[in-house]
Amino acid sequence: MSEMTITDTSTSGSSSVKRVPASLRMLPFLVALASPLILDNISWNPFAGWKIVVGFILLIGVGKFAWSTAERDPDDPRLALKLWHRPDQRALTAMTCLALVAVPFVLGTDFDPPMDFPWASWFRIVNYIILFALGAGAFNLLAGYTGQLSMAHAAFLMIGTMVGAHVGLIWGQSFWLCLPIAAVAGAALGALFGIPALRLRGLYLMLATIGVHFIVLLGWKEYLVHYFGFGGVRFNPPNLPSWLHWVPGINPEDGEFLINTQFRWFWVNLTITTICLLFLVNVIRSREGRAFAAVRDRDISATLLGINVARSKLVAFALSSAMVSVSGCLLSYYNRARSEDSFNLEQVLDYGIIIVVGGFMGIQGAIFGSVFFFALPMYFEWMREELPFISDIDFFSRYAGEVDLAIRGILVVVVLVWRPDGLAGLWQSAKNRVLRQFQNSQTGAAQ
Repeated sequence: MSEMTITDTSTSGSSSVKRVPASLRMLPFLVALASPLILDNISWNPFAGWKIVVGFILLIGVGKFAWSTAERDPDDPRLALKLWHRPDQRALTAMTCLALVAVPFVLGTDFDPPMDFPWASWFRIVNYIILFALGAGAFNLLAGYTGQLSMAHAAFLMIGTMVGAHVGLIWGQSFWLCLPIAAVAGAALGALFGIPALRLRGLYLMLATIGVHFIVLLGWKEYLVHYFGFGGVRFNPPNLPSWLHWVPGINPEDGEFLINTQFRWFWVNLTITTICLLFLVNVIRSREGRAFAAVRDRDISATLLGINVARSKLVAFALSSAMVSVSGCLLSYYNRARSEDSFNLEQVLDYGIIIVVGGFMGIQGAIFGSVFFFALPMYFEWMREELPFISDIDFFSRYAGEVDLAIRGILVVVVLVWRPDGLAGLWQSAKNRVLRQFQNSQTGAAQ
């Protein structure tokens, strides 16, 4: 089936209908996912610099290809319900896919940047950004979309860790079985602990969930001492299932493929986080997600509209807790160790900073906020130690931690005052401005 364009002119103007086969619509994304792997396997010596040029050309080409293969039908409301149905959304998503897949290959090179920039350290930072984006997205579902202020976020990180330790270490089961069990356990306990939300709101609910944190913290310490003693939990690196050994780049050793390097963990973290965040995005776009927004805005009005407010609150708590528990299990295996002091209320504040700076009203905010939270401190540390003039100031070196916290606090205040919708809102405004200029230039060229 080939591309077909139908033009229908009426008294109200003209509209074009463009239908594209599903295989052609998916092709830009497949090219975006495969291109970095193919480029990495090609020997470029002595022209190593050409790899960057070819990669940039591919990035632009994939974006243009995704733009041109977008469906258009102004009279079909079903297109508005699809993810990435607009040309600009498709182009940006395809280019993002290519950039994400290229990240581990770029960070895995022996590139030596000037001024001792900590190139190798960024691999771990990127993995933390991915992992915390999952937890922040779950937190955003509860606080941003449903309006339920909860301080029990760290409690469900503990639950995910306990599930991972018990199923993976004590029962000796696969790491891949730990993740769905952690999700089920988090959902069940989240619905149970969400019962106070049926009668409490605002500060009262926040104080009640602080109690949940300390209850689970007591259970975590008792569990740790009973099963693992005072030394904490030491997690073993997980194995890739044997039925995935056919994937290109997988080279099992002695029949096993251990996830024990930053490069390998990147793919595991990115895959699981992407699946979970896409699930949350689809929940938000569903009927249940619209009910969450109605409950957030006004409980009584939502009840008059026929929404079961109690059910919506419990579902929000269950879904958010399930994703946080998965994040906790994943973080524990990635860090390889957990102890009594691994979980505290400060972690809840960290996630709060992430979603407030990133933006409450979108999963994008969790991603931008995680980048802000982890990338900026590393960048500040490098500036303090390596940049001329700054490295000569003794005050910055003596009070390094305090200076970093002060700079981060100032940036948080600036973002909240200047852009209350966070970095995601700033990104959306910039994208819309560029899109308008592009459309205006196209209209001027057509005239």
